[in-house]
Parts: sequence; C-alpha cells; structure tokens
Amino acid sequence: MGITGKIVRCCSAIESLGDVFIRLVGPLYVLLGVSLIVAVASLLLFVILPLTHRAGDPAGFAALAATSFVFFNVLFNYFMAVRVDPGSPTSKDVQLMCAEAGAGVRRWCHKCRCPKPELAHHCRVCRRCVLKMDHHCPWLHNCVGHRNYRYFFNFLAWLWLGCLLTVFSSASHVFGGDAFKLRVVKLGGGAMGAITPSAVRDPVDVIKIGEGALGVGLAHSAEVRLTADQHAATTFSCVLAASIFCALCLLWFWHVYLVLTAQTTVEYHRFREARKEAKRIGVPFVNPHDRGWRGNWQEVFDERGRYWFLAWAMPRIKPHRGTGVPIVT
Repeated sequence: MGITGKIVRCCSAIESLGDVFIRLVGPLYVLLGVSLIVAVASLLLFVILPLTHRAGDPAGFAALAATSFVFFNVLFNYFMAVRVDPGSPTSKDVQLMCAEAGAGVRRWCHKCRCPKPELAHHCRVCRRCVLKMDHHCPWLHNCVGHRNYRYFFNFLAWLWLGCLLTVFSSASHVFGGDAFKLRVVKLGGGAMGAITPSAVRDPVDVIKIGEGALGVGLAHSAEVRLTADQHAATTFSCVLAASIFCALCLLWFWHVYLVLTAQTTVEYHRFREARKEAKRIGVPFVNPHDRGWRGNWQEVFDERGRYWFLAWAMPRIKPHRGTGVPIVT
C-alpha cells in the first residue's frame, strides 16, 4: 500500500471516529439545548417581564401570554424534531412505491440493501438511509428529513422570534445605566431632585416631600431598578439571545431559501455542480422538484388548506403525510 492509500485509510478512520463521537454525545447536546431554552424562557417570563410591566396590567398580561405562546412553540417543535423519525426507504410503503416505480428508481444503497429514491441519502451517523435528507443535526440527535423537517424549520422560526423578544425586552435593563441607583420620587410641588448614596445597595427610593426634607422608603416610579442577581440574569439572557439571534439570521433564512426553491442542503450542493455543467454546455438548468414558491412551501409543510399561509407555523402532532418519494422518470 502506497503513502496515498495510507492517508486515505487514516482520514476514513478519523471520519468514522467523528461519526461515533457525534452519535454518543447527541443526548448531551439535546439536554444542553433544552436547558438553555428553558433558562432563557424562565428568566424572560419570571424576571424580565415583571420588571417591565406591573401586576394586573393588561399590556403586561398580553406580553406574558404572547411570550409563553412563542416559547411553547419553540419547545414543542424542538421535541417533535427530536422524536419524529425523518423517514427511511426501508419502510414497507416506500418499498412498495419503489417497486411500482421500477426503473424510475435508479439508485441502490449497498449498506441498507434497499432502493434509494430521489433525495434520499445514507447518513453515516444514523447508519441508515433517510428520505429527503437535509442534514444530520447533533443538537437534535436525529437526522432532519422528510417527516420532521417541518418541526426543525418551525423550531428555527419560533426560536428566532423568541430571541428577538428576549433581546428587545432585556436590552433596556442591561444598557440602561446604573442598575443600583436610588430614585427620587416627588410627592409635592417643586423640582425633583436626585441622590445616589453609594453605600446603599437595597432597592429603596428617596422620597422628596414638597420642598422639605428628604426621606428614604419604598415607593413606585417609572424607572426600573435591578438587584445584582437580576442584572446578571438579564445580561446572561440578553447576550445569549443576541448571539443565537445573529446565528439564526443566517441559518433560518438559508432554510427559507431552500424551501422556496425546492432544495435540501444536500441537493443544493448537488444542483450547484449541475448548474455549472449546464452553464458550461449552454443550456438552462431546471430543478425537477420545483413547483413554484407556493407549491414548494405547501409541499414541505404539508398544508394546502384555505389558511395554509398561517397553518404552516402552528403546532401539529401529525407529521408529514406524504411518502417522501419524488419519482423522477
């Protein structure tokens, strides 16, 4: 065996070890993901929003309900993306369709020993073929494919919105100046004063009574003050949500593009080579799976009713009802 063969075998062994590592640490990724989502949602619901809205305020109740709905959808779609099987060509219904298609299914997986329909690919981590495979996601400990892509996409969408709400709600508290300064509340006529005793750390107000003496006590005013723990928790939520939001601006909008153009991440790279070849020989490239942006969206989310433009983002227990076998003759 020459030096080239040894290098190839070494790289193959490293790839195999990487696949085993991803498969073993997958549950830890899921646990970490759930913990971060629950932590940010809890801080937003029980720390940040109570500082922004008073108890019994209708606007505060509406903000609490909307935020709860957003993070419910985040967790629902995450759990569904983790739990729902993406679909495999080894299932009986897919095998039947492939048998009926006959020569229309031109590919065969030698590892799974089954016909491999169009858009299906073998995952080395899961060690099986996946229908309409997009990619293997370690954060889901699962492949993203035909039956769970809807949940993966909606998880990204609702998480993007949840991060935006968190940043919007917490930024004013994080960057609003000194979190421990005392407030002066004017109870009588005249100008309002200001005082900041550095020795006092508890959240108390300095009350100015008319033009007379100053007193210290509890009161309410428009300015919100944070304790040290509240400020640390709010800063953590804001920084984490802002970081994830920036990442999702790339990842989620990338998948929006893929859905609208009837592509998966795997097929995008395949089609890119096909586009180059078509351009080289001077013919237009045609995606055989493209049904137009509306048809592509409805096909991916399995929503074709009257209100499909809203239903695609709503929680749904039943996964994709199609077979995931686009037969190309």
